[in-house]
Amino acid sequence: MWIDALYSSFDYLIKVIPPIVVGTIIMDILVEMGWVKKLGFLASPVMRFGNLREELGVSFLTSFGSSAAGNSMIAKLHDNNYIDRKETIIATMVNSFPSSIVLSRDLLPVVVVLLGSTGLIYLGIVVLIGFLKTLMALVAARVLLEPKPYGEIHANIEKVPFMQALEKASKRSGKSLKKIVLTMAVVSIIVFQLMETGIFDWVSSLMSNSFLIGYVPAEGLPIVAGWFASNIAAYTIAGNLLTAEMLTPKDVILALIVGRILASVPRIKSMLPYYAGIFSPRLGVKIMFVSLMMQNGIMVGIVAFIIMFW
Repeated sequence: MWIDALYSSFDYLIKVIPPIVVGTIIMDILVEMGWVKKLGFLASPVMRFGNLREELGVSFLTSFGSSAAGNSMIAKLHDNNYIDRKETIIATMVNSFPSSIVLSRDLLPVVVVLLGSTGLIYLGIVVLIGFLKTLMALVAARVLLEPKPYGEIHANIEKVPFMQALEKASKRSGKSLKKIVLTMAVVSIIVFQLMETGIFDWVSSLMSNSFLIGYVPAEGLPIVAGWFASNIAAYTIAGNLLTAEMLTPKDVILALIVGRILASVPRIKSMLPYYAGIFSPRLGVKIMFVSLMMQNGIMVGIVAFIIMFW
């Protein structure tokens, strides 16, 4: 039993650690070469609206390619005391929109094949959730944070050749990466061991009694159940039911969103090692719960909108 959990944790770590390492080193290289200010300028209107550091624009842009790399850049700025905890949490939420673009891009071939035009609508909702989450974070930042004097953190940094910057960046990244990898490995092993005890299945069974289930047609309940196995399982079941004309596109989308909400507890098994590894365990847990609450709140609102207006 524990051997299987150990293999599962190692498989997870192999997938998530490389982009985190790359993102951390890239941020340090950009800092050493004085490029943070220049690249951050591309996203500066977004950062300025939210009273966020202009340097965080690099993380925002990077998240369109890899959310792990983008978040590791935020963690690096926090570790170097350029941003405080409050700005770190908000900046991570701001990266939700580019992360939703990445998620939709990766799911596009599978969802379109299985669900057709209904799949496109669903992916549009996924992107909308990320956009609303980013917008809410920016509005919160504008209210909670003080305006920043942009470009001052690295304005006077001396430019150095790439190889020299790489050498310095590798040394600077070494300490933080050791902490990240060690923390992520320990938390992953613990979480996957807890999975073997059935604790997440027990919590999931409690979630299955949610009032949201009442708004899903009986034929759509297998889709909700599929989420507790994997998102691909849910999409496959939804595609079969849609093809058999047992459910309408509205019913399928409703079941997928409700299932995604209820499966948020099982998703903690992958989110906890991810956030606790990139950030500190305490800060990572805070970011994880803020992210889940915002995302689930938005999805509940979308479910209500679909029920009332579709």
